[in-house]
Amino acid sequence: MRTPLPTLKSRPLPGGSSLRAPQAMAEDIKVKLCRYKTAPFDSRFPNQNQTRNCWQNYLDFQRCQRAMDARGADATPCQWYFRVYKSLCPTSWVTAWDEAREEGTFPGKI
Repeated sequence: MRTPLPTLKSRPLPGGSSLRAPQAMAEDIKVKLCRYKTAPFDSRFPNQNQTRNCWQNYLDFQRCQRAMDARGADATPCQWYFRVYKSLCPTSWVTAWDEAREEGTFPGKI
């Protein structure tokens, strides 16, 4: 006889954590931001060249900002992406991307 599969609510997440309320997750993000030193390892970008990681975090920050502004919500979670791209991206790239966004010629999908 097979044992029934656990439901999503009772199944722990990887790393031993369980599902938590959005408020608890927001507090976790604030704690991580306080302890932030530099960009952590991201398994999507395992190579030494971090150009794509820089680009992706810049896009994620812009998307997060736009989504939070549309909702009228606090944009604190977006600060994670901001700090990652600020530590990975050369300032000249960020300046050029910001200017391209203002001119409406930015190639990324935000």
